[in-house]
Amino acid sequence: MAARLWWSMALFLLLPIDAGAQAPPVAGELPRVLLLEHLFTAGSADTVTLRLERRVKYWATLSGPGTPEFLQTRRYHRAALVVPMEPSSPGAAGEFEVYAAETSVHVIRLTGVRPGSQVTIRVYRDDFETERMALLHDHDFAVGLYLGGGVHSGYRLDPTGGTAAHGGDVEGCVLADTGHWFSTCIGAGRQTLPSADLTLTWFFIEPRARVYSGHLLGDHRFDLGASIRVAQSQETGARHISPSLLAVGVYVVQHLSANLRQRGWSIYAAWQHGRLGNVPETEDRDNNRLTAGLTWVP
Repeated sequence: MAARLWWSMALFLLLPIDAGAQAPPVAGELPRVLLLEHLFTAGSADTVTLRLERRVKYWATLSGPGTPEFLQTRRYHRAALVVPMEPSSPGAAGEFEVYAAETSVHVIRLTGVRPGSQVTIRVYRDDFETERMALLHDHDFAVGLYLGGGVHSGYRLDPTGGTAAHGGDVEGCVLADTGHWFSTCIGAGRQTLPSADLTLTWFFIEPRARVYSGHLLGDHRFDLGASIRVAQSQETGARHISPSLLAVGVYVVQHLSANLRQRGWSIYAAWQHGRLGNVPETEDRDNNRLTAGLTWVP
């Protein structure tokens, strides 16, 4: 009886995992979205315009021989990349992959059309391949920025100065994101101790490790992680004290990009508990920080 119960519990736990781990459909199973159909006549200066988006995959098909060009409407901007596919037979209709260098309106024209012939071009958006490229992009290494602020509890730097009351923080960093579970924030911050009339400038490095990802707001991704901060302050106060700091904490990130993407703008919030080093004081060296801000990763 006990063995049957254990097997039932195991099956219950595995069923949701197995259902969520189904392989995605192949590209051919999903219809491409037709965006444009236009008939070109050889010898004419006919053109047509279409807005293309960066990081979206498009297909262009021709009803006869020829080569499409997707040119920018603005001068000195790069044309879209057009990659010809291998034709099934000589003289067969052409098929091309199209990738825009930037989001913009493009002018479409055909070259190499036979004299006296007419060729129809059809342009499609491939949502499946676009989603796949976005997933790959999420896992690329990228360098972003973070800017935030918050409050911290009081602490003592100098035995003769007493315990300072709480104060405020402003900080920023360059965020190196591996695209997986690990990132590193390298930056600087200003921390005030108003009751002691002190301001500290900190330089820090903060490795971050993501331990959980989910979604709380629709299709916007939510991350939970842990961090370790190692910091060093410039000399401050009448005794020119230069404290160090070792802090551990937890953080949450609410990504603002849709479709569970982790690039673009995000809201960041964190709590840290730290302890001062390189100070003459032996008491009240611990402090807590609450911070929040915005992160941008391209």
